[in-house]
This record gives sequence, C-alpha cells and structure tokens, in this order.
Amino acid sequence: MTDVKKHNSKRLAPAPADHAAAGDSLRVLCVGMIAWYHIWQQSWLSPTLELGGARLSLMSAVRAGYMFVDLMLMLSGFLLYLPYANGKERTPAAFYRRRALRILPSYWLCLIVMLAFALLAPDFKDGPGLARDLAAHLTFTHNLFYPSYVATRLNVVLWTLAVEVQFYLLLPALAPAFRKRPLIGWLAMVGAALCFQRLWTGQMADTTLFVNRLPNFLDVYANGMLAAHVYAKLAKRKKRRGLIAALGTAACLLGLWGIWRLLVGQASVYGYDLLRQGQLDRRFLFSACGALFLAGGSLSYGAVRRFLSNRVVRFLSGVSFNFYIWHQWLAVKLKEWRIPPYLAASDPNQAGEMPWQLHYTLICFAAALIVAVAMTYLVEKPAARWGQRKLKTEFPVKSSPVH
Repeated sequence: MTDVKKHNSKRLAPAPADHAAAGDSLRVLCVGMIAWYHIWQQSWLSPTLELGGARLSLMSAVRAGYMFVDLMLMLSGFLLYLPYANGKERTPAAFYRRRALRILPSYWLCLIVMLAFALLAPDFKDGPGLARDLAAHLTFTHNLFYPSYVATRLNVVLWTLAVEVQFYLLLPALAPAFRKRPLIGWLAMVGAALCFQRLWTGQMADTTLFVNRLPNFLDVYANGMLAAHVYAKLAKRKKRRGLIAALGTAACLLGLWGIWRLLVGQASVYGYDLLRQGQLDRRFLFSACGALFLAGGSLSYGAVRRFLSNRVVRFLSGVSFNFYIWHQWLAVKLKEWRIPPYLAASDPNQAGEMPWQLHYTLICFAAALIVAVAMTYLVEKPAARWGQRKLKTEFPVKSSPVH
C-alpha cells in the first residue's frame, strides 16, 4: 500500500510553476517543422512513412510548416509572461539586459557571416541597399520594409526576431496590467489583433509586407500569456491533482488534434495570396490549440511531463535558437555547393532525383544541428556568462502581492 501511495504521489506531483515541461517539446517541434518546411522547399522530398505496410503521409504538416512560427511566438508569450504570473517580475532594465544577452551574440554573428557572403557574392552591386538592409536588421525593423524583409540579402528567417524584439518593448508595461486583469488584458489584445487582421491587413490587395507584423500577432501572444496565467495558478494547487492531471492530458491531446486539423486545412490552400490569408484566418485558433497543448501537457501526469521534457528534448530545445537562425541559409548554400552531389545540371528537386532528395534532407538537418551546437556552446553561452559578469545582470527579483 505504501508503494502504491508513493507511486501515485509521484505520478500526480504538482508541476513546477516556473517551468512548463511541454514548452521544451513544443519548441523542438516548432523549430523542427519550420526547418523541415524550408528544406522541403529545396528538396521536394515527399515525407511519407511506411509502418507495417501502412503509409502515413506527413505532407500536410510539412507543406504548412511555416504555421509553426505562430506557435513559436505563442510559446514566447507564455515563457516571457510566466515570471509575472508567478509574481517574480523583473525591472524593465533587467528584463531587457537578459533578453539582449540571450539573443544578440548569436544574432550579431549570424549577421556578420551573412554580410560577408553578401559582399562576396558575384552579383553584388548595391552597396547602399545592403547598408540599409543591415541597418534595418540591427534596429529590428527589417520586417517593416520590402528590401530587408522579402528581398533581403542577409537571412530571411530573421524577421521573426524583429517581431519578438518589438514585443519585448511592450512586455514590461503590458505584463503587470495583464496580471491584474488577465481576462480584460486577453480580450484587449485579441480584439486589437482581430481589428488589424480583419479591418486593415485583410482588406489589402497584397498582404506580403503586412501579414507578419506585430499587431497581427497580438492574439498569438495573448493566448500564450493567458495559458501561462492559468498554468501558474493550477501548477501550485496541491488538491485535486488527479483531476488537474486528467484535464491537462485531455487538453494536451485536444490541442494536438486541433493543430493537425488546422495544418491539413491550410495545406489544401494554393496561391501565395490565399496562403497568407489562410494563415491569418487560422492564426488565433492555431495558437489557441498550441496553448492547450502547452499548458495541458505541462499540467498532465508525471510520466507525460517526463516524456515531453527529457534530457534529449531539453538539449535540442537548448540549441533550437541557433538551429532556427542558421537552418534555412545552410539549406540554400548546401544545394548551391552541390552537397551532396547530384546528377542534374540544376534543380535536382524538379528532376525528382533520388536518393539525392533524401540524402540532402538528412544532411541539411545534420549540418544545422552541428552549427547550432557549436554556436550555442562556443558563442551564445560563453557570451551570456561574460555579459552577466561584466554587466552584473543578476538583478534581485521584485516580489508581487498578486499571484
């Protein structure tokens, strides 16, 4: 009887309020699927699994893999707001310095490498244009201008960091207000996003430059923040752990099912204008399903939480930032450098050249992982440690009476 009680106690142990287990697996899933989408754009490899004679096509998930950017930003809203939800808010200066140490070393190095390749490119002609492109990236405004967003000579995936940093500017003022009135804050953010999406962006003939601007992501961030608020409340409860774990597991599975169904629907859309409109139409619900998976999985049974955040998942999650900022550029360069070699004069993907498609896909993932590990442990982490010592960024936490 004692062993049974110990087992149940471990299985239903409260989740740590300051760490959401499903966040690790969700980050890996998001970055992995975005990378798969970008690599598929170069390889055209149809992702089909054969299991015991049964064929499972993952084409819908890969073809709509860009949708996972929305979940990645929702996860960011969750994690950025979670300390506030736990009453552990930092001063704005401490918040900005921690964020700067987290992203700037890897980001700046990436820009330096991209700039060098752009300058050395045989077709390089527009020096002033490249200077403006670089200036926009350095000020995190590159998603606002066509030359530095769609036509950038640097790294096209970095536009998400522009959205993130723009949201950083709002968070120290937004989070305390959200914590005091979470429902009103959520409604205000979602309402603002829907107004921008329906009354502004949705009315445009060409949404290319506007669909991925911060106002159109406010509902995504709001869903993440509300999920963090609920998670912080429920994770601290010691009573009714069985009910919380059961409901959390159900929410996790429901969120996964919703993510899949929305991906299938988006994958059936063709045409760039319709793709952007489809993503905009599905953005709120897609991020809400991601929030269900995130909060639910993190509140579920102990075995589920250990599956969602084990040693391997945490390692991959830890290098995911650098994996994300390097994968697409590496995929393009590897194909340009004919690594691995292919027989076609050009565009082996259009020729359906196998086994090149498979080998290229695997090499792209492996190369991105190797670079991500190197950048994380040789640049990101050492720079962060140096910055913490140099700038003394270990600030005291300002406690809050609101929980």
